[in-house]
Amino acid sequence: MTRPTNVRGGRARAVRPLLALILTLAVLPAPAAFAAERIAAIVNKTVILSSEVDEQMAQAAARYGVSPDDSVNLVKLRKEVLNQLIEKEVILAEATRLGITVTPKDVSEGIDQEIDALKERLGGDAQYQQALAQEHTTEAGLRKKYEPDVREQLVIMRTIGKEVQSKTTVTDAEVRAYYVANRDSIGKRPEALRLAHIMIAFEPDSFQVKRARQRADSIRTAISKGSSFAALAQRFSDDPSAKRGGDLGVFARGEMVAEFEDVAFQLKPKEISTPVRTRYGFHLIEVLERFAANDSLPERIHARHIMIATKPSPADEERARVRAMAVRDSILRGADFAVMAKRYSMDAATRDSAGFLGDVPVPGLAPNMREVLTALREGEVSTPFKRDAGYHIFKVLGRVPESEYKYDDIKDDLRKMAQNKKLEDAYKRWYDRVKKTVNVEIKE
Repeated sequence: MTRPTNVRGGRARAVRPLLALILTLAVLPAPAAFAAERIAAIVNKTVILSSEVDEQMAQAAARYGVSPDDSVNLVKLRKEVLNQLIEKEVILAEATRLGITVTPKDVSEGIDQEIDALKERLGGDAQYQQALAQEHTTEAGLRKKYEPDVREQLVIMRTIGKEVQSKTTVTDAEVRAYYVANRDSIGKRPEALRLAHIMIAFEPDSFQVKRARQRADSIRTAISKGSSFAALAQRFSDDPSAKRGGDLGVFARGEMVAEFEDVAFQLKPKEISTPVRTRYGFHLIEVLERFAANDSLPERIHARHIMIATKPSPADEERARVRAMAVRDSILRGADFAVMAKRYSMDAATRDSAGFLGDVPVPGLAPNMREVLTALREGEVSTPFKRDAGYHIFKVLGRVPESEYKYDDIKDDLRKMAQNKKLEDAYKRWYDRVKKTVNVEIKE
């Protein structure tokens, strides 16, 4: 779902970089008998073969652009890959001790997401089918190969989530200490324009709206009969989150459009909404988890959705352009911008506050907008700009020069950075402790 502050692609995983390669799915050929293979390491009773390290190292070298002739970096990379494979097995051993498992449905949905991502990398379904044929396999065969790797990934993430992420929070004092320690590397706040806007959305005709609503109702019925939400999101959702099974990650109020949030924050975990209409279309929303507010964070939810877009026709766009020009003409003739925003703007988040957007960093503006808006004087109004959802009329309320960041200006960002640093440290301590309980033998 497109929104004023972009939808995130799932929950941020604040685990240290050492785990990045572990959590990268790789379909490996079945290993030969251990007797014919060199053994790289043993974790408890689990054997890591040298051929497995070779396979992973080759993939990593290709991914990071390490030349086959770069023997020094290849040696370092091989050692890191081996350590990562050991780390994976250590965490899986701890997960077994803790009794952490995942359901077949979780695994199936994870495989759906991996196959969807593979299709995207290959360029579409046709290229995907061609690749299956070239490998002399079928999707069923591919799913079977993916299954153990996906199950391991899910178990690892669930274990880290339970043992590290859920137990790690930061206090206000820790955030301020992080700010003091890193102040010199934070940089400066860029020049900004204080802006207000009126958004005239593209409104599709009633027939298209009715058809999108019926499609959303049909998908909801399929879910109620047992179909996978994630699989349906991947197949039918018009939002970029479709490739993640509709997963929007964790968010607080103010990050989504108002109509979406009003429903999402009322849902119970695992409850699925009726179709919710926003200016982007109709949404089916499922809340996966709820997180109560605490001293450092507001109330948050982890949700996913399926969006059936209502896509404007050229006639709809032209109608919005004509209306936007009429609104601007009225303002130039003396109409009050705030009154016009409240009457005509279709941005529910800013409409009742005279269209106020706040201080918008100049480098963050689209190039064509930057050139026009920075040339306006304070109090001037722009011509309508066409954007994804409609036409925008901007008013420059003031200018904010480049300056040093103050603590209160970036407190929320600092909290995220401090949280990530604390999570990395907590993960390292947890892993070092867990590793001592596992028998690790390195054979090469």
